[in-house]
This record gives sequence, structure tokens and C-alpha cells, in this order.
Amino acid sequence: MTAARRVGVVVLEWNGLADTVECLDSLHAATPRPAVVVVVDNGSREASAAGIRAWAARTGTALEEIAGEAPLPPDSRAWLVLVRLPENRGFAGGNNVGLRLLHRRPELTHFLLLNNDATVAPDYFAALERALRAAPDAGLLSGTIYDHAERAKVWYAGGVSVPRRALVLHREVRPASDAPAPTAFVTGCALVVSRPALEALGLLPECYFPAYVEDAEYSLRARAAGLRVLYAPAPTVYHKLGASAGRSDASPFVAYLLARHRPFYVRRNLRGLTRAAAIAYLLATKPARAAAELLRGRPAMARAVLVGTLSGLLSPDARRETPPLARQERSTAKLPAGRSG
Repeated sequence: MTAARRVGVVVLEWNGLADTVECLDSLHAATPRPAVVVVVDNGSREASAAGIRAWAARTGTALEEIAGEAPLPPDSRAWLVLVRLPENRGFAGGNNVGLRLLHRRPELTHFLLLNNDATVAPDYFAALERALRAAPDAGLLSGTIYDHAERAKVWYAGGVSVPRRALVLHREVRPASDAPAPTAFVTGCALVVSRPALEALGLLPECYFPAYVEDAEYSLRARAAGLRVLYAPAPTVYHKLGASAGRSDASPFVAYLLARHRPFYVRRNLRGLTRAAAIAYLLATKPARAAAELLRGRPAMARAVLVGTLSGLLSPDARRETPPLARQERSTAKLPAGRSG
């Protein structure tokens, strides 16, 4: 990779050490490697820190370990940084800690948020460099993401937004061309953020605790701010679907979060008739889905959908502002999203 583009990676660990080690193995084996990898231990119950230390020792990797949001020593050149948080801050909160840390390193030009249950192809960063050479002004970017269990099955190949249904949908066909192309939505599973985009947009919105839909808002805000949001087919990632929290069609917890956070997205980002149509759609379809779940003999799923939807429509948590990139100052960028109306 050229010296002009240096990538720092954030990997979020929460009680998934085996997956995190596999993720680190893939980053370490990549040619070229990223400039630095930050593993944020999001208040894990298991001995994640000890396992990551053991991985570093086994691979001969320089490791720097810090607690909380302390800055790295100015002379640190460790390839792997372990950040230990005392509590689970969710997907956005944990990744934001890593982004703040990497942003303080001026030589880094891009930041990759990578799920710990994902692995990169050996040529991922070479392919990313080619994509950025073709689209140097990309603000947000992702490559093709395949199902880890079925390597030929595409999980993400760009995305579309359906505002009046409060939905973002994955395309599932990889195009023949490797040329980067505009997309409405970049998934947080493997999200590349340029330094200018991070400084314009700030951090991920933390109201979507613990996870889901924050990447949809971030993509929408980027497009509204005039930043290029792109899908580049060549950089390849493999994702263990549902490894972190379960699948939405089987896990009441995930169903609750999605039902709750879609109204959050509507309240924070949509306006006028589009907002009214999205709320009407949710009010019409979510009780119907809950009834269908009851008929299928799944009362826990039915309750999750109903309670999540009501919480999403009424909870004051939707009004939480996105935290500033720097603790000492707030960004002056004027963006159209991020507040509840």
C-alpha cells in the first residue's frame, strides 16, 4: 500500500474471543497489512484481554494495552492496541472509542470498522487501495461481504434505502466490474471511513444501543453532507451471520432491537410526508407481524416486536445527540440529521 493511504482498523470484542482471534489472524495474514489494529474490549465477561495477549505473544506482534480512553503514548509504534473498557458501550460506543484513538494519529488516512465475527481476504487492503485510487474522494466505502459459512453466497454488495418503510436493504449480487459505484447504504460490518468524512460527520450515533441501524443513519448523513458513499466490489470480507447476537428471525433480542431502532431512525432523520408515511407503515405492519408470530407459536417474538416498536416511537433515547469526535470540542459541521424532531 502506498504511503499516501494508511488504514487503521477497529475491531470490537464482546465475549467473542474465538471470533476475534480469527479476525486478527486474517488481518495479520493480509498482504499488505493495515497500519495498526485497535481491539476494543467492550466490557467482556470472559478473559478476552488474556486471550489477545496470548495471540500477540504467539504471533510475535507488538502489543500496547491501555485502559478506558487514555491516549496512546506518543512514541507507540505497536501494530496491535488493546483498549479495555469497564462496561459494554454497544456497537457505536465501542467503535467510537477506537475511532477517537486512531484519529489522533495524523498519518492514518482511513479507518476500517470491522466486525470481530468477520475476516478479510488476504488481498483485502491491496484491493482497497485500488478502489481508493479509483475513487480518492470516497467518504464511506465497503467491499463485498460473503457469508462465512457459504463462501459463494453474497451477503452485501451495496445497499438501497427505502425511507417510507424505514428500511435499508442489501444487494446480493456482485457485479462483474470492480469499479466503485454509489450506494445508499454501507453496512457497519466492514465500514471504511476517510479522515475528511470522519471529521465532517463526527462519530457514530450512540442512541442505537447496543446495536443496529446506526450504520444506516451514518450513511444517510454522509450522503446528505455531499460525501461520496461507495460500494467497491473487489475488497472482500467473510461474515459469520448472526454470530454476535443471533439472527432477527430467530432471536427475540435482535427482533426487539430492530423494531425499536427503525422508529429511532425515522424520528431522527426523516421529515414531512416521508416521516409520516414511515411511521404509518410501522404502525400498520408491526402489529400484523406480532400477530403472525403468535399464530406461529412464538409469543416471545411477538412481544419483542410490539414492545420494541412502542419503545422506538416513544422513548426519549432517540433524542440523544451524537458524541463529539474530540472530548474537548464539538464539531462545527452543520449536518441535517442527528436530532429528533
